[in-house]
Amino acid sequence: MKKILLSSFLLFSALTVFSQGIEFEHTSWSEVVKKAKELNKPIFVDVYTSWCGPCRVMATQVFTRPEIGVKYNQGFVNVKIDAEKGEGIVIAKKYEVKSYPTYLFINPSDESLVDRSGSSMPAADFNDVADKMLNKFSGKKEISFAELDAKYKTGDYDEVFAQAYIKRLKAEGKSIVEALGKYISKFVTNTPTTDQLFFLGSNFPKGADSNLYSYMINNYKVIDAILCKKDGIAAASFYRNLREETKTKIEDILSRKLLVSEKEAQLNKLFENIKTVEIGDRSNKKILEFKMRLYNLNADTLQLLQASRAYANEFLLPTDKTSSIGSETIIMDKNAPIPVAPVDSVRTSDYCSNFAVTLSKLSKDRQDKKLASSLLKKALALNNSFVVKNKMNIATYNFGEKKAAIIQQSKLIAEMKSSNDEYLADAETTIQKMKNNESNISPFSYRKKPTRKH
Repeated sequence: MKKILLSSFLLFSALTVFSQGIEFEHTSWSEVVKKAKELNKPIFVDVYTSWCGPCRVMATQVFTRPEIGVKYNQGFVNVKIDAEKGEGIVIAKKYEVKSYPTYLFINPSDESLVDRSGSSMPAADFNDVADKMLNKFSGKKEISFAELDAKYKTGDYDEVFAQAYIKRLKAEGKSIVEALGKYISKFVTNTPTTDQLFFLGSNFPKGADSNLYSYMINNYKVIDAILCKKDGIAAASFYRNLREETKTKIEDILSRKLLVSEKEAQLNKLFENIKTVEIGDRSNKKILEFKMRLYNLNADTLQLLQASRAYANEFLLPTDKTSSIGSETIIMDKNAPIPVAPVDSVRTSDYCSNFAVTLSKLSKDRQDKKLASSLLKKALALNNSFVVKNKMNIATYNFGEKKAAIIQQSKLIAEMKSSNDEYLADAETTIQKMKNNESNISPFSYRKKPTRKH
Protein backbone atom coordinates (compact mmCIF):
# COMPACT_ATOMS: atom_id res chain seq x y z
CA MET A 1 0.00 0.00 0.00
CA LYS A 2 2.85 2.36 0.86
CA LYS A 3 4.49 1.63 -2.49
CA ILE A 4 1.28 2.45 -4.32
CA LEU A 5 0.92 5.71 -2.40
CA LEU A 6 4.56 6.59 -3.06
CA SER A 7 4.19 5.87 -6.78
CA SER A 8 1.04 7.98 -6.91
CA PHE A 9 2.83 10.84 -5.13
CA LEU A 10 5.79 10.71 -7.54
CA LEU A 11 3.45 10.66 -10.55
CA PHE A 12 1.50 13.61 -9.17
CA SER A 13 4.77 15.50 -8.53
CA ALA A 14 5.95 14.86 -12.09
CA LEU A 15 2.65 16.02 -13.55
CA THR A 16 2.75 19.14 -11.37
CA VAL A 17 6.23 20.00 -12.61
CA PHE A 18 5.31 19.70 -16.27
CA SER A 19 1.77 21.05 -16.13
CA GLN A 20 3.16 24.56 -15.91
CA GLY A 21 4.75 24.46 -19.34
CA ILE A 22 8.36 25.52 -19.96
CA GLU A 23 10.38 26.28 -16.83
CA PHE A 24 12.77 29.16 -17.51
CA GLU A 25 15.92 29.86 -15.54
CA HIS A 26 16.12 33.17 -13.69
CA THR A 27 19.86 33.47 -13.25
CA SER A 28 22.76 35.01 -15.14
CA TRP A 29 23.84 33.75 -18.55
CA SER A 30 27.04 32.28 -17.09
CA GLU A 31 24.99 30.27 -14.57
CA VAL A 32 22.72 29.01 -17.34
CA VAL A 33 25.73 27.87 -19.38
CA LYS A 34 27.25 26.21 -16.31
CA LYS A 35 24.05 24.29 -15.55
CA ALA A 36 23.66 23.19 -19.18
CA LYS A 37 27.25 21.89 -19.23
CA GLU A 38 26.68 19.89 -16.04
CA LEU A 39 23.48 18.35 -17.42
CA ASN A 40 24.88 18.01 -20.95
CA LYS A 41 21.80 19.67 -22.38
CA PRO A 42 21.51 22.33 -25.09
CA ILE A 43 20.24 25.77 -24.10
CA PHE A 44 16.95 27.00 -25.47
CA VAL A 45 16.87 30.82 -25.58
CA ASP A 46 13.64 32.70 -26.20
CA VAL A 47 14.77 36.13 -27.42
CA TYR A 48 11.89 38.59 -27.07
CA THR A 49 11.07 42.25 -26.53
CA SER A 50 8.43 43.87 -24.35
CA TRP A 51 6.58 45.33 -27.37
CA CYS A 52 6.50 42.14 -29.48
CA GLY A 53 2.95 40.80 -29.97
CA PRO A 54 3.93 37.35 -31.32
CA CYS A 55 6.32 36.99 -28.35
CA ARG A 56 3.42 37.46 -25.92
CA VAL A 57 1.25 35.00 -27.83
CA MET A 58 3.94 32.32 -27.69
CA ALA A 59 4.60 33.00 -24.01
CA THR A 60 0.94 32.69 -23.02
CA GLN A 61 -0.43 30.15 -25.51
CA VAL A 62 2.44 27.79 -26.40
CA PHE A 63 5.12 27.88 -23.70
CA THR A 64 2.46 27.17 -21.06
CA ARG A 65 1.16 23.97 -22.68
CA PRO A 66 1.92 20.77 -20.69
CA GLU A 67 3.22 18.79 -23.68
CA ILE A 68 5.59 21.62 -24.58
CA GLY A 69 6.76 21.76 -20.97
CA VAL A 70 7.54 18.05 -21.00
CA LYS A 71 9.58 18.31 -24.20
CA TYR A 72 11.57 21.44 -23.35
CA ASN A 73 12.08 20.82 -19.62
CA GLN A 74 13.43 17.34 -20.25
CA GLY A 75 15.54 18.24 -23.27
CA PHE A 76 16.88 21.74 -22.63
CA VAL A 77 17.96 24.30 -20.09
CA ASN A 78 15.56 27.15 -20.89
CA VAL A 79 16.07 30.88 -20.57
CA LYS A 80 14.21 34.02 -21.69
CA ILE A 81 16.24 37.00 -22.88
CA ASP A 82 14.91 40.52 -23.38
CA ALA A 83 16.93 41.73 -26.38
CA GLU A 84 16.75 45.35 -25.18
CA LYS A 85 17.78 44.93 -21.56
CA GLY A 86 20.84 43.82 -19.56
CA GLU A 87 22.72 40.78 -20.80
CA GLY A 88 20.09 40.33 -23.48
CA ILE A 89 21.54 43.20 -25.52
CA VAL A 90 24.94 41.49 -25.73
CA ILE A 91 23.50 38.04 -26.42
CA ALA A 92 21.15 39.30 -29.15
CA LYS A 93 24.07 41.09 -30.81
CA LYS A 94 26.39 38.07 -30.50
CA TYR A 95 23.93 35.74 -32.23
CA GLU A 96 22.79 38.41 -34.74
CA VAL A 97 19.13 38.42 -33.73
CA LYS A 98 17.21 40.67 -36.12
CA SER A 99 13.55 39.75 -35.51
CA TYR A 100 11.36 38.72 -32.62
CA PRO A 101 10.69 36.24 -31.31
CA THR A 102 13.89 34.39 -32.21
CA TYR A 103 14.62 30.99 -30.69
CA LEU A 104 18.30 30.17 -30.23
CA PHE A 105 19.57 26.67 -29.49
CA ILE A 106 23.05 26.85 -27.99
CA ASN A 107 25.70 24.19 -27.35
CA PRO A 108 26.92 25.01 -23.81
CA SER A 109 30.38 23.50 -24.32
CA ASP A 110 31.52 26.40 -26.49
CA GLU A 111 28.35 28.55 -26.69
CA SER A 112 28.13 27.88 -30.42
CA LEU A 113 24.82 28.04 -32.21
CA VAL A 114 23.25 24.64 -32.89
CA ASP A 115 20.52 26.31 -34.95
CA ARG A 116 17.79 28.92 -34.72
CA SER A 117 14.10 29.31 -35.41
CA GLY A 118 11.59 32.10 -35.01
CA SER A 119 8.14 33.68 -35.25
CA SER A 120 4.93 32.56 -33.61
CA MET A 121 3.90 29.02 -34.53
CA PRO A 122 1.43 26.32 -33.50
CA ALA A 123 2.37 24.06 -30.60
CA ALA A 124 2.83 21.03 -32.88
CA ASP A 125 5.39 22.91 -35.00
CA PHE A 126 7.20 24.17 -31.91
CA ASN A 127 7.38 20.59 -30.66
CA ASP A 128 8.88 19.53 -34.00
CA VAL A 129 11.49 22.27 -33.66
CA ALA A 130 12.56 20.77 -30.32
CA ASP A 131 12.97 17.30 -31.85
CA LYS A 132 15.05 18.69 -34.69
CA MET A 133 17.34 20.63 -32.34
CA LEU A 134 17.80 17.72 -29.95
CA ASN A 135 18.79 15.46 -32.85
CA LYS A 136 21.26 18.06 -34.09
CA PHE A 137 22.79 18.52 -30.65
CA SER A 138 23.19 14.80 -30.04
CA GLY A 139 24.60 14.23 -33.50
CA LYS A 140 21.85 11.75 -34.24
CA LYS A 141 21.69 11.17 -37.96
CA GLU A 142 18.18 11.46 -39.30
CA ILE A 143 16.95 9.70 -42.39
CA SER A 144 18.05 11.73 -45.38
CA PHE A 145 15.45 13.56 -47.40
CA ALA A 146 16.63 11.66 -50.49
CA GLU A 147 15.71 8.34 -48.80
CA LEU A 148 12.30 9.63 -47.73
CA ASP A 149 11.66 11.04 -51.19
CA ALA A 150 12.62 7.77 -52.87
CA LYS A 151 10.15 5.83 -50.72
CA TYR A 152 7.45 8.42 -51.33
CA LYS A 153 7.87 8.13 -55.09
CA THR A 154 7.23 4.38 -54.97
CA GLY A 155 3.70 5.11 -53.74
CA ASP A 156 4.03 2.26 -51.24
CA TYR A 157 3.55 4.00 -47.89
CA ASP A 158 0.97 4.46 -45.16
CA GLU A 159 -0.68 7.60 -43.80
CA VAL A 160 1.81 8.02 -40.94
CA PHE A 161 4.67 8.12 -43.45
CA ALA A 162 2.76 10.55 -45.69
CA GLN A 163 2.29 12.97 -42.82
CA ALA A 164 5.95 12.66 -41.79
CA TYR A 165 7.05 13.25 -45.39
CA ILE A 166 4.90 16.40 -45.70
CA LYS A 167 6.26 17.76 -42.43
CA ARG A 168 9.80 17.04 -43.62
CA LEU A 169 9.12 18.85 -46.90
CA LYS A 170 7.91 21.80 -44.85
CA ALA A 171 11.01 21.73 -42.63
CA GLU A 172 13.26 21.61 -45.72
CA GLY A 173 11.52 24.70 -47.11
CA LYS A 174 10.09 22.79 -50.08
CA SER A 175 6.58 23.07 -51.51
CA ILE A 176 4.06 20.73 -49.90
CA VAL A 177 1.17 21.57 -52.25
CA GLU A 178 1.45 18.48 -54.46
CA ALA A 179 2.05 16.16 -51.51
CA LEU A 180 -0.99 17.50 -49.64
CA GLY A 181 -3.13 16.97 -52.72
CA LYS A 182 -1.95 13.36 -53.01
CA TYR A 183 -2.50 12.88 -49.27
CA ILE A 184 -6.15 13.90 -49.66
CA SER A 185 -6.75 11.66 -52.67
CA LYS A 186 -4.96 8.66 -51.10
CA PHE A 187 -6.11 8.76 -47.48
CA VAL A 188 -8.99 11.23 -46.99
CA THR A 189 -12.47 9.91 -47.74
CA ASN A 190 -15.76 11.78 -47.98
CA THR A 191 -15.91 11.56 -44.18
CA PRO A 192 -12.45 12.74 -43.05
CA THR A 193 -11.45 12.19 -39.43
CA THR A 194 -10.84 15.01 -36.99
CA ASP A 195 -7.12 14.21 -36.95
CA GLN A 196 -6.93 14.37 -40.75
CA LEU A 197 -8.66 17.74 -40.89
CA PHE A 198 -6.42 19.04 -38.09
CA PHE A 199 -3.35 17.93 -40.04
CA LEU A 200 -4.58 19.54 -43.27
CA GLY A 201 -5.50 22.81 -41.58
CA SER A 202 -2.23 22.95 -39.65
CA ASN A 203 -0.19 22.49 -42.82
CA PHE A 204 -2.15 24.45 -45.42
CA PRO A 205 0.49 26.44 -47.34
CA LYS A 206 0.57 29.66 -49.28
CA GLY A 207 0.57 29.12 -53.04
CA ALA A 208 -1.91 26.23 -53.00
CA ASP A 209 -3.27 25.02 -56.33
CA SER A 210 -6.96 25.41 -57.18
CA ASN A 211 -7.94 21.87 -56.09
CA LEU A 212 -6.34 22.15 -52.66
CA TYR A 213 -7.69 25.69 -52.23
CA SER A 214 -11.23 24.55 -53.12
CA TYR A 215 -11.06 21.63 -50.69
CA MET A 216 -9.99 23.92 -47.85
CA ILE A 217 -12.64 26.54 -48.64
CA ASN A 218 -15.37 23.89 -48.79
CA ASN A 219 -14.31 22.47 -45.43
CA TYR A 220 -13.17 25.71 -43.78
CA LYS A 221 -15.84 25.98 -41.10
CA VAL A 222 -15.26 22.43 -39.87
CA ILE A 223 -11.46 22.67 -40.00
CA ASP A 224 -11.47 26.06 -38.28
CA ALA A 225 -13.61 24.71 -35.43
CA ILE A 226 -11.24 21.75 -34.95
CA LEU A 227 -8.15 23.98 -34.99
CA CYS A 228 -9.68 26.50 -32.58
CA LYS A 229 -10.48 23.72 -30.15
CA LYS A 230 -6.93 22.33 -30.23
CA ASP A 231 -4.70 25.32 -30.99
CA GLY A 232 -5.77 28.92 -31.58
CA ILE A 233 -2.43 29.79 -33.18
CA ALA A 234 -2.81 26.97 -35.73
CA ALA A 235 -6.31 28.27 -36.50
CA ALA A 236 -4.96 31.81 -36.96
CA SER A 237 -2.23 30.57 -39.30
CA PHE A 238 -4.80 28.65 -41.39
CA TYR A 239 -7.05 31.72 -41.49
CA ARG A 240 -4.21 34.01 -42.63
CA ASN A 241 -2.95 31.65 -45.32
CA LEU A 242 -6.39 30.95 -46.77
CA ARG A 243 -7.40 34.62 -46.89
CA GLU A 244 -4.02 35.46 -48.45
CA GLU A 245 -4.62 32.80 -51.10
CA THR A 246 -8.08 34.26 -51.77
CA LYS A 247 -6.57 37.73 -52.10
CA THR A 248 -3.94 36.42 -54.55
CA LYS A 249 -6.63 34.86 -56.72
CA ILE A 250 -8.63 38.12 -56.70
CA GLU A 251 -5.54 40.15 -57.63
CA ASP A 252 -4.92 37.75 -60.51
CA ILE A 253 -8.43 38.25 -61.88
CA LEU A 254 -8.21 42.03 -61.50
CA SER A 255 -4.99 42.06 -63.55
CA ARG A 256 -6.36 39.92 -66.40
CA LYS A 257 -7.73 41.26 -69.67
CA LEU A 258 -11.24 39.85 -69.50
CA LEU A 259 -14.71 41.02 -70.41
CA VAL A 260 -16.25 43.00 -67.56
CA SER A 261 -19.01 40.40 -67.16
CA GLU A 262 -16.48 37.53 -66.96
CA LYS A 263 -14.34 39.37 -64.45
CA GLU A 264 -17.33 40.21 -62.24
CA ALA A 265 -18.62 36.60 -62.35
CA GLN A 266 -15.26 35.19 -61.27
CA LEU A 267 -14.83 37.81 -58.56
CA ASN A 268 -18.30 37.21 -57.14
CA LYS A 269 -17.39 33.55 -56.49
CA LEU A 270 -14.26 34.64 -54.63
CA PHE A 271 -16.23 37.26 -52.70
CA GLU A 272 -18.35 34.39 -51.35
CA ASN A 273 -15.11 32.74 -50.21
CA ILE A 274 -14.17 35.94 -48.37
CA LYS A 275 -17.49 35.73 -46.52
CA THR A 276 -16.68 32.13 -45.58
CA VAL A 277 -13.25 32.90 -44.16
CA GLU A 278 -13.36 36.45 -42.80
CA ILE A 279 -14.15 37.43 -39.22
CA GLY A 280 -17.02 39.81 -38.41
CA ASP A 281 -17.49 42.76 -40.75
CA ARG A 282 -14.03 42.33 -42.25
CA SER A 283 -15.66 40.49 -45.15
CA ASN A 284 -17.87 43.45 -46.12
CA LYS A 285 -14.91 45.79 -45.84
CA LYS A 286 -12.60 43.66 -48.01
CA ILE A 287 -15.31 43.06 -50.62
CA LEU A 288 -16.05 46.79 -50.90
CA GLU A 289 -12.34 47.55 -51.28
CA PHE A 290 -11.99 45.06 -54.12
CA LYS A 291 -15.20 46.29 -55.75
CA MET A 292 -13.94 49.88 -55.72
CA ARG A 293 -10.76 48.74 -57.45
CA LEU A 294 -12.80 46.84 -60.02
CA TYR A 295 -15.08 49.80 -60.74
CA ASN A 296 -12.07 52.09 -61.00
CA LEU A 297 -10.39 49.76 -63.50
CA ASN A 298 -13.63 49.54 -65.50
CA ALA A 299 -14.08 53.34 -65.36
CA ASP A 300 -17.56 52.68 -63.92
CA THR A 301 -17.99 56.03 -62.18
CA LEU A 302 -21.54 55.46 -60.98
CA GLN A 303 -20.82 52.14 -59.24
CA LEU A 304 -17.52 53.48 -57.89
CA LEU A 305 -19.34 56.44 -56.36
CA GLN A 306 -21.99 54.23 -54.76
CA ALA A 307 -19.36 51.89 -53.32
CA SER A 308 -17.30 54.85 -52.09
CA ARG A 309 -20.29 56.31 -50.27
CA ALA A 310 -20.98 52.97 -48.60
CA TYR A 311 -17.33 52.54 -47.61
CA ALA A 312 -17.07 56.02 -46.10
CA ASN A 313 -20.27 55.63 -44.08
CA GLU A 314 -19.59 52.08 -42.88
CA PHE A 315 -15.82 52.01 -42.35
CA LEU A 316 -14.39 55.54 -42.18
CA LEU A 317 -16.78 57.75 -40.22
CA PRO A 318 -17.87 55.44 -37.34
CA THR A 319 -15.68 56.03 -34.28
CA ASP A 320 -15.46 52.33 -33.49
CA LYS A 321 -13.82 51.73 -36.90
CA THR A 322 -11.17 54.45 -36.59
CA SER A 323 -8.34 52.15 -35.49
CA SER A 324 -8.84 49.93 -38.54
CA ILE A 325 -8.78 52.72 -41.14
CA GLY A 326 -6.02 52.02 -43.63
CA SER A 327 -4.74 49.04 -41.64
CA GLU A 328 -5.78 45.72 -40.24
CA THR A 329 -4.92 43.96 -37.00
CA ILE A 330 -3.16 40.63 -37.47
CA ILE A 331 -4.94 37.69 -35.85
CA MET A 332 -2.27 35.65 -34.08
CA ASP A 333 -4.57 33.55 -31.89
CA LYS A 334 -8.05 32.70 -33.17
CA ASN A 335 -9.26 31.96 -29.62
CA ALA A 336 -8.37 35.42 -28.33
CA PRO A 337 -10.44 38.59 -28.82
CA ILE A 338 -9.52 40.56 -31.95
CA PRO A 339 -6.96 43.11 -30.74
CA VAL A 340 -7.75 46.80 -31.13
CA ALA A 341 -4.78 48.60 -32.63
CA PRO A 342 -3.87 52.10 -31.45
CA VAL A 343 -4.96 54.87 -33.81
CA ASP A 344 -2.22 56.15 -36.10
CA SER A 345 -3.53 59.72 -36.36
CA VAL A 346 -1.39 60.77 -39.34
CA ARG A 347 -2.15 57.69 -41.45
CA THR A 348 -5.84 57.70 -40.54
CA SER A 349 -6.20 61.43 -41.24
CA ASP A 350 -4.43 61.02 -44.57
CA TYR A 351 -6.75 58.15 -45.53
CA CYS A 352 -9.95 60.10 -44.68
CA SER A 353 -8.81 63.27 -46.45
CA ASN A 354 -7.75 61.36 -49.57
CA PHE A 355 -11.16 59.72 -49.65
CA ALA A 356 -12.82 63.15 -49.42
CA VAL A 357 -10.84 64.35 -52.45
CA THR A 358 -11.81 61.19 -54.35
CA LEU A 359 -15.49 61.93 -53.68
CA SER A 360 -15.00 65.48 -54.93
CA LYS A 361 -13.70 64.08 -58.23
CA LEU A 362 -16.51 61.57 -58.64
CA SER A 363 -19.49 63.79 -57.84
CA LYS A 364 -20.65 67.38 -57.48
CA ASP A 365 -23.83 66.42 -55.59
CA ARG A 366 -24.72 68.06 -52.28
CA GLN A 367 -24.86 64.72 -50.42
CA ASP A 368 -21.32 63.86 -51.51
CA LYS A 369 -20.04 67.31 -50.59
CA LYS A 370 -21.57 66.80 -47.14
CA LEU A 371 -19.99 63.35 -46.85
CA ALA A 372 -16.59 64.72 -47.90
CA SER A 373 -16.97 67.51 -45.35
CA SER A 374 -17.55 64.95 -42.58
CA LEU A 375 -14.46 63.02 -43.66
CA LEU A 376 -12.34 66.19 -43.68
CA LYS A 377 -13.65 67.19 -40.27
CA LYS A 378 -12.52 63.83 -38.91
CA ALA A 379 -9.18 64.13 -40.71
CA LEU A 380 -8.48 67.58 -39.26
CA ALA A 381 -9.46 66.45 -35.75
CA LEU A 382 -6.86 63.70 -36.01
CA ASN A 383 -4.12 65.72 -37.67
CA ASN A 384 -4.53 69.48 -38.14
CA SER A 385 -1.64 69.71 -40.62
CA PHE A 386 -0.98 71.86 -43.68
CA VAL A 387 -1.15 68.76 -45.88
CA VAL A 388 -4.69 67.94 -44.74
CA LYS A 389 -5.77 71.59 -45.05
CA ASN A 390 -4.42 71.57 -48.59
CA LYS A 391 -6.65 68.58 -49.38
CA MET A 392 -9.63 70.36 -47.85
CA ASN A 393 -9.04 73.27 -50.22
CA ILE A 394 -8.70 70.91 -53.19
CA ALA A 395 -12.01 69.22 -52.30
CA THR A 396 -13.66 72.65 -52.06
CA TYR A 397 -12.26 73.52 -55.50
CA ASN A 398 -13.30 70.21 -57.09
CA PHE A 399 -16.85 70.60 -55.76
CA GLY A 400 -17.10 73.85 -57.71
CA GLU A 401 -16.34 76.55 -55.14
CA LYS A 402 -13.22 77.66 -56.98
CA LYS A 403 -12.94 81.26 -55.77
CA ALA A 404 -13.37 80.24 -52.14
CA ALA A 405 -10.77 77.51 -52.58
CA ILE A 406 -8.20 79.92 -54.04
CA ILE A 407 -8.74 82.36 -51.15
CA GLN A 408 -8.34 79.54 -48.60
CA GLN A 409 -5.25 78.22 -50.38
CA SER A 410 -3.66 81.70 -50.41
CA LYS A 411 -4.14 81.98 -46.64
CA LEU A 412 -2.70 78.48 -46.19
CA ILE A 413 0.40 79.37 -48.23
CA ALA A 414 0.96 82.47 -46.08
CA GLU A 415 0.88 80.29 -42.95
CA MET A 416 3.26 77.80 -44.54
CA LYS A 417 5.70 80.56 -45.49
CA SER A 418 5.80 81.89 -41.93
CA SER A 419 6.73 78.46 -40.62
CA ASN A 420 9.01 77.57 -43.56
CA ASP A 421 7.00 74.39 -44.14
CA GLU A 422 8.63 71.66 -46.25
CA TYR A 423 5.50 71.31 -48.42
CA LEU A 424 5.28 75.00 -49.37
CA ALA A 425 6.33 74.41 -52.99
CA ASP A 426 3.69 71.68 -53.33
CA ALA A 427 0.98 74.01 -52.00
CA GLU A 428 2.07 76.73 -54.45
CA THR A 429 1.83 74.24 -57.32
CA THR A 430 -1.71 73.43 -56.17
CA ILE A 431 -2.87 77.07 -56.19
CA GLN A 432 -1.37 77.57 -59.64
CA LYS A 433 -3.46 74.64 -60.91
CA MET A 434 -6.52 76.28 -59.37
CA LYS A 435 -5.75 79.60 -61.08
CA ASN A 436 -5.24 77.73 -64.36
CA ASN A 437 -8.79 76.38 -63.93
CA GLU A 438 -7.64 72.75 -64.12
CA SER A 439 -10.34 70.16 -63.42
CA ASN A 440 -10.34 67.52 -60.70
CA ILE A 441 -7.04 68.44 -59.04
CA SER A 442 -5.24 65.72 -57.11
CA PRO A 443 -3.44 66.39 -53.81
CA PHE A 444 0.20 65.87 -52.99
CA SER A 445 1.04 63.35 -50.29
CA TYR A 446 3.43 63.11 -47.38
CA ARG A 447 6.94 62.29 -48.49
CA LYS A 448 8.34 59.15 -46.91
CA LYS A 449 11.07 59.78 -44.40
CA PRO A 450 14.22 57.67 -44.74
CA THR A 451 14.00 54.70 -42.36
CA ARG A 452 16.53 54.57 -39.59
CA LYS A 453 18.67 51.44 -39.50
CA HIS A 454 19.03 49.89 -36.07
